[in-house]
Amino acid sequence: MTSLKFATAVHVMLLLAHERADSPARAAASSHLAQSIGANAVVVRRVLSSLAAAKLIMTKAGASGGAWLARKPAKIRMNEIYEAVEEPSGPGFRPKGNSACPVGRAAPGVICGLIGAMRAASQVVLARQTLADLLKKLEAAAR
Repeated sequence: MTSLKFATAVHVMLLLAHERADSPARAAASSHLAQSIGANAVVVRRVLSSLAAAKLIMTKAGASGGAWLARKPAKIRMNEIYEAVEEPSGPGFRPKGNSACPVGRAAPGVICGLIGAMRAASQVVLARQTLADLLKKLEAAAR
């Protein structure tokens, strides 16, 4: 349900928040972010591009460039990060089923309903969590 892009984006956002990267003067370079994540800088730059398009971060190109948070961590919700980097999804894959079988006929709709409910529940959970909430957990775990 969740790809590596979301985990990478949350890591990026946590690092920017932890380092208080909140202005061009405090911007973090993509190479620094990639090193923390243990990922290729190209992957990180793609995630940064998506986060910038969603106006969650700001970026500046060049040797003195980098990325910084566009808003305070308490104003950034996890569902915003998720929506910035994940592909929009429809009701989910619809299993084939067999119209000659009562279970095969009904199961695809029941399964799609379950998948839809899972997605809705995850959005509720993500909307309740801010970047500041996760930063508190990160800093407590790092002690």
